[in-house]
Amino acid sequence: MSTQITELLLTDGTTFRRNEHAPHRTIATGRQADIPVIVRSIEDAGSRIEVRLSKGYTLQFPAARIARLVLSNA
Repeated sequence: MSTQITELLLTDGTTFRRNEHAPHRTIATGRQADIPVIVRSIEDAGSRIEVRLSKGYTLQFPAARIARLVLSNA
């Protein structure tokens, strides 16, 4: 059984949950149009957490920005 990160809460209150839409304005165009994306995975990458989104986007957050991680057994 492996453990997966299913939810990430940042210090600014932003929450990312696996298989759900990312918060509004997570990814936006130069004209401020929102690009809707879904959180595909949340992974521990050592000193940072990587959030992989649909459409090929990836976000990285340093450990200092992490308020809470929710883990589940897969």
